[in-house]
Amino acid sequence: MTMNRDIDVVNELIQKGVDILAPQSVYIAPEVDIDRIAPKTVIYPGTTITGETTSIGAHCKIGMGGGAHLENVQIGNGVSLMQGVYRDSTLLDGVSIRSGAELRDNCLLEGGVDIGHTVGLKQTILFPNVVLGSLINFCDALMAGGTSRRDHSEVGSCMALYNFTPQGDKFASLFGNAVDGLFLDCQPIFIGGQTQIVSPVSVGFGAVIAAGSKLSHDIAPNKLAISHKSCDEMRDFDARLIFNPAKKIANTLAYIAQLRVLSLWYENIRIPLADDVERQYLYTAAQKRISNAIKERQKRLERFVDKLQQSLELHTAHGNDAQIADHQKALLLFQNGTTSDFERIASQIDFSAIRNALTEALVSGSTYPQAVQQLTKTITSSMKRTLRRLV
Repeated sequence: MTMNRDIDVVNELIQKGVDILAPQSVYIAPEVDIDRIAPKTVIYPGTTITGETTSIGAHCKIGMGGGAHLENVQIGNGVSLMQGVYRDSTLLDGVSIRSGAELRDNCLLEGGVDIGHTVGLKQTILFPNVVLGSLINFCDALMAGGTSRRDHSEVGSCMALYNFTPQGDKFASLFGNAVDGLFLDCQPIFIGGQTQIVSPVSVGFGAVIAAGSKLSHDIAPNKLAISHKSCDEMRDFDARLIFNPAKKIANTLAYIAQLRVLSLWYENIRIPLADDVERQYLYTAAQKRISNAIKERQKRLERFVDKLQQSLELHTAHGNDAQIADHQKALLLFQNGTTSDFERIASQIDFSAIRNALTEALVSGSTYPQAVQQLTKTITSSMKRTLRRLV
């Protein structure tokens, strides 16, 4: 019965215009809503499609080079996914990912993102046209910057973003930000190949990190960072002792604030501007990724803060005055950060002017990126000032 159902589903998709190569080798799970698989898409041999929330837009190429596994992913139009595993993620129009990819747990890739081979992403948000090379681990991160496919933020091959601590905590890093990145008018960020970054860091627009660098500090906008220091030493270690928690909390709160701005943008701009049911479904899924990312960061932050009291007591016993002060600062930051006025301020923002301007451009035939870049400086500057009040 299962085999007959598979054959019937595959035949139905072929009849509606989906090009399924070697149909006998493609598996489509019973829970998949085949009405959400658009025609003029090519599905390559060895591909499995699962998950009740999975959707695939038109003119996509899925599984070239050995087959892809899709599970609860939402895919826009013109997306190319080579061999790899794609779970619980949302990919907007024109995303391209080469072989060996692993996307999982809440990734959002906006339009035109281009990724090389053998890349691992988890809890990752990439703004339009961001480019990642090959052999990269880039989890728990948001990256924006650039104005077009030729002027884009880039991560060089063999880059590793370390997000996990010996105490079992996870932190995220900001490369650019949402407030400015939304308007596609910022300088790109460049991270050279074989760079190692220890989260959490904040990297400003226009920053360049030299190839092979090793760093764990923030980088201001328009700065060149070169860090090739080596260290060979052995010292006592106690996992209960946490050092410099204030920076970790400050960076995490800043990350959450940027995510909340991005979610607000989808709620008031992207979803209302969706021109059909499929677009609305895709952008709603994208906003859910952002909401889940906020919950993830809040959960990780609360777990981290729970450890600070014991760490503070140990530092007090050791007489580490600098760390005592930093712990006290960290706890105050956390307390103040959980009582923000975000909802009150957000409810007062009027998005109608920018939404109307974007609608007019879209009706005239512009793509979404073109429409954003056609906004007047007056509208863009005003909205940026307004959104900065939220962060």
